Amino acid sequence: MAFSMAAEIERDLISSRTTEALRHRKAMGMKLGRPTGPGKSKLDQYRPEIEALLSNGSSQRFIAKRYHTTEANFSNWMKKNKITSIRQNGNHTGNERT
Repeated sequence: MAFSMAAEIERDLISSRTTEALRHRKAMGMKLGRPTGPGKSKLDQYRPEIEALLSNGSSQRFIAKRYHTTEANFSNWMKKNKITSIRQNGNHTGNERT
């Protein structure tokens, strides 16, 4: 019982010290949180190739495997870069599995 009370008191002290330190740093004008990254993807360098593959009718699954990434990551990259997958006949591929 005594150990649990001591642990709870110590947890509260650590929490209050951390909160106070963050408040102080914020007041000093320091930026808090995770730093922003460069915002680049390993797929960016292959954009012309990827657009050509999409226009030739390649599936998103095929392209994702070719560039060693997941389908979800590839789909998010396409949305971020405003790339639509349109086949030569003009049909949108959407989430088709080919």
